[in-house]
Amino acid sequence: MSETPFENNFDDLLHKPDISETLSNVDVSNPFSDVVSPLIKPVGVSSSLIEGNHADLDNGFFEPNFIKSDKFREFEDLDVSSIKGDDVIDSSNLSITSDQNIERISDSDESLTDESNFTRSSQLDLKGNNGIETIPLFDITVEDPQKIGDPINAHIIYKVRTKTTSGTFKSKDFTVLRRYRDFLWLYNQLTLRNPGVIVPPVPEKHAIGRFQDEFVENRRQALEKCLNKITSHPKLYNDPGLKLFLESDSFIIDVKRKNQDESKGVLKSLGEAVSNATTFTKFTETDEWFENRKNQLYILDSQLKALLKSVETIVKQRKDLSGVTAEFGDNILSLSEVENNETLANHLTILGNLQHQIKELHEKQAQQDVVTLESTIDEYIRLIGSIKVAFNSRSKVYQTWKNAIHDLQKKKANYEKTKTQGKLTQERLSFLLAQLAESENRVEECKNDFEDVSELIKAEIDRFDKEKVEDFKNSVEAFLESMVQTQKEIINLWESYSVQVEKTEYKS
Repeated sequence: MSETPFENNFDDLLHKPDISETLSNVDVSNPFSDVVSPLIKPVGVSSSLIEGNHADLDNGFFEPNFIKSDKFREFEDLDVSSIKGDDVIDSSNLSITSDQNIERISDSDESLTDESNFTRSSQLDLKGNNGIETIPLFDITVEDPQKIGDPINAHIIYKVRTKTTSGTFKSKDFTVLRRYRDFLWLYNQLTLRNPGVIVPPVPEKHAIGRFQDEFVENRRQALEKCLNKITSHPKLYNDPGLKLFLESDSFIIDVKRKNQDESKGVLKSLGEAVSNATTFTKFTETDEWFENRKNQLYILDSQLKALLKSVETIVKQRKDLSGVTAEFGDNILSLSEVENNETLANHLTILGNLQHQIKELHEKQAQQDVVTLESTIDEYIRLIGSIKVAFNSRSKVYQTWKNAIHDLQKKKANYEKTKTQGKLTQERLSFLLAQLAESENRVEECKNDFEDVSELIKAEIDRFDKEKVEDFKNSVEAFLESMVQTQKEIINLWESYSVQVEKTEYKS
């Protein structure tokens, strides 16, 4: 096979059209097209499988005809209850009060009516039973991370500032203090209260290096992005748990009170569930759409994890290159100090200083790789985890439905048995018939719940597909722009080196 010759023409790269123009024609209807396709195309999956004759192609996803295996049981086994709902801050001095001297950012120069200040520049209209509902605008920033506590119990707190047009909050602009586990509490609350919804996930917990500046900054950005996605979600923006998280100045007390109130209802429901759930039916997927999606998500998850490792390797290599460049510059400067020839010494000094400037550019590019591409890949790996939770909630609703059917069958059998024994009084007959009617209604309600959750998940997956394309498109665009900008700056440095050398030779 003949190799295609590669012409190294960096000048062409500098004079290419803007990245935004290059990517402007990306087909956002297909998550695997154009720019995004090379990033997440499944390894080992032939093009005939992806582009073959699949009549049920939906929302741009390919439909692989995989046979279900144990690999996909994790979609049913994942349980969000492993995150403790009451695992929140334990110290009441973290709520913002007037005597904490925390300066609130003035809104005198920023108007809530200026939609350019918000993450979502346009309002979304949802068609409901009562007409049209408008999603209010939110602009949330997570800022000023501070390490507090003793060496054993140290943790980071963040200022969470919210600006909103929503009338359900106490003001239009307010700030609270939150720590990482409070964000976990919010995710847990939203997931438990909204079965079937793909809740934007918080970044994962890390025990090592969690106080390093780079890690703290990356987590801060991820938490901020997570909150803005939650508040722009039509199913989540009005959740009581979100409202409590964003504006409560006595968060610890309010959470404990909320948990106490909810625990009473949970215990009651649990007692009813235990009394009714005399049989447990293993969930067997019968909907081909869900089966195909699980297969697709498994492939996507594997490919994103492989891609994340590659990007992490690139970031590490850039950092290593930065360190080697700095070392090279130090050695050049050391040589210039012992050089007797003044002209040569000046040249070496200029070269050594230039290497340190290039080192800073390599460090900057490594951080840009994390901010642009790595963070998006990591976010979507975590989002797939949230999709698994949504699928698992559907399995639980299915189990509730089957339990209701089993309960109805038991009551029918009891009714027939009592009827054949001839022990039915009018009062007993009325009681049994009322029980049957109630159980039949319960079965119908559970069936409707299962169908509703199934439809909701399909809509959520469709939303996931569209947002994924936009997010990856923007990330790749920002990644390429930062790469080109870094190379331009390096070229400018080398050009400045030539100018400085000429000036030095002229003076000498």
